[in-house]
Amino acid sequence: MTDRLTQLQICLDQMMEQFCATLNYIDKNHDFEPSHPLEAKMSDKHATVSNPEEFSNTIDELSTDIILKTRQVIKLIDSLPGVDVSTEEQMHRIDALQKSLVDTENKKIEAIKEKEKLLKNVDDLITLFVSGIADSRRNLNSTNDNVMSDNFKESNVTNIDIPSKDL
Repeated sequence: MTDRLTQLQICLDQMMEQFCATLNYIDKNHDFEPSHPLEAKMSDKHATVSNPEEFSNTIDELSTDIILKTRQVIKLIDSLPGVDVSTEEQMHRIDALQKSLVDTENKKIEAIKEKEKLLKNVDDLITLFVSGIADSRRNLNSTNDNVMSDNFKESNVTNIDIPSKDL
């Protein structure tokens, strides 16, 4: 969601567009009424003149839209911070928010340190676990080697002739 100042700017832009649209409608669709009773009524064959009832209804609708937008702008202005608040109160609020921001930042830094410590602990546990598996496999292999060596000694094989191929 946008902040109040941005909303206010958008509403003001919309109100200006409504003003321009209303003036444009009036300019293009008005009847050529004389400003003085003694003047003759003018006409323009290229102009689009709305009938009086339709023109009046459209003007009422456009005016209502402008009034509603004006009320929306006033409501946004009234909701802005600082309205009916002294400068000292605003500065006190800013200081309190700044202190809160610093506290939150310190908590964030502590949480990051705690995360790094926990990650190191997990890494150390994984390393210890993996090295334990490796040690147990080495011990198992050395036990198997000892068993094989003992079996070899028990077979009383002292001299093994390996036939060689003469070329």
